[in-house]
Parts: sequence; C-alpha cells; structure tokens
Amino acid sequence: MFLIYVDEAGSSDPHREPLIVGQTPLFIIASLAFEAERWRKLDREYRDLKVKFFKTEIGSNRPEQYEVKGSDLVRPSNRNSRRRHTFARHALQLCIDHEATGFAVVFKKSPLKPTAKASLYNMGMQYAVERFDHLLDEVAAGSDGRFPARDCHGIVIADSRMRNLDRNVAISHLSWIFGHPMGQRCARIVEAPTFTFSELSVGVQLTDIFASALYARYYQRMCAKTVPGALDYSHMQYADEYTDQLQWRATKPWDGYYVRGYRIIDHSVPP
Repeated sequence: MFLIYVDEAGSSDPHREPLIVGQTPLFIIASLAFEAERWRKLDREYRDLKVKFFKTEIGSNRPEQYEVKGSDLVRPSNRNSRRRHTFARHALQLCIDHEATGFAVVFKKSPLKPTAKASLYNMGMQYAVERFDHLLDEVAAGSDGRFPARDCHGIVIADSRMRNLDRNVAISHLSWIFGHPMGQRCARIVEAPTFTFSELSVGVQLTDIFASALYARYYQRMCAKTVPGALDYSHMQYADEYTDQLQWRATKPWDGYYVRGYRIIDHSVPP
C-alpha cells in the first residue's frame, strides 16, 4: 500500500499583470507517494528534525503538530535565513531517504482568461492520479527497481481546505474514476481522496515543503523574466537537485511516451 499526499502551492485565484501584492501567476498541485510501512519511522524522524531547528518556536507544544510552512522557507524575504534553508535541505533529503516519489501539475495561469478555481484543482488532481496509477502499475510489474514487485494500491490524502471544496473535489474524483475512460484505467487508486488536517499529518507537512520548493523552481523559470512585477526566487536554486531526485520517471512507455512526474500546463499561451 502507498500513501499519496497532496498539497498545493501558489493560488488558483485570478491574477493581473503587472502583479499586485499577494497575486501569483502559478498554481501547483504537488504530491509525494510513500510506502505505507514507512509512515511511523518517517513521522518520528521529521518530528525530531523540527525540534532540532525550531525548538524555541515549538516551546511546550507537541512538535508533531508544529508546522513549518513551505511558503515561509522559500519566500524571498527569507532568502538570507541560513536556518530555514538548512532545514529545507534536511526535509527534502528525508523524503529522498524514505524513497518518496514526487509528482506535480504546474499551471501557469492566464491573466486574461482565467480558468475557474475548482476546475484547476480538479484538473490537477486528475492528471496527478493518472501518474500515481502508473507508478503503482510499475511497482506491481517489478519494473521500478526501488521497490519489490507486489500487487499494490494507493490512497490519496490531501490537505483539507473547506468542507464544501473538499466534498466537491471528492465527488469530481469519483465521477472521473468511474465515468471517464482514462479514470477507469486507474484501478489501483482506491476510495475518494481523504482530506486531513495538515498539523496531524507528516506526509502533508512534507508535501507542503516539496510543493513550495517546486513553486520557487518553476516561478523562477517561467515567470521571473516574463511576468511584470514577478518576484525573485533565485535563492532557491539549491532545491532543484532535491526535486530532480524526487521526480518520478516512467520505466516503460505509457500511451507511447516515457512520462515523468512533473507536468506543465501553460494557460498563458493562446491555443
């Protein structure tokens, strides 16, 4: 069994260009897949890492429930925070050490014809689930050399937003799984996505950091020189080597292509 954690970075809200404070031209659905049997050890190791770097902030509270937000680690105003960047390196390396597999759908939004927020999230989830299922098929076939061959399934666990939004995503997911030809092929994904509180989930907390590292990476590549008013995330270049290692890479062609875990969808370019 694999646990597939999902979080987002950026915003699905519409934006203008030049950007105003708080707006972003990117929206990312990112996810990390872990073998379920690694959960307990992963939880304890990440708890200890937070205590090492954020003991003062945690104080008398339970360190498991203290969240180190990825957006705080990568934000340009913290570019000179050695503690934050050292922690980010350790957190991403922890994911690598536990054989995490990374996926992401990166949307560059259109400032003129914005896509509906719910559509962006649902689309991102569907593209991601398709690749999750490919990973599980390759594990079952024994072609992914990191894991022993075995019949396996995956459960999707996402960071909760609001009850109505979570419910609509779950309904859309089930409709796609059972009603769409592509979704019907994803037979190794079981149940609708489960939404949880991020402060209670080590997987969601680590995925938040992973998502933020990817956000900085693609923001710098796709927006820094082309979007008026864009921020500078060049200080996060060190994270590229970690996100490269985490990216899933197919070991066989799917529909004729050797696909990878990160998919870019550019809505800013006219069709």
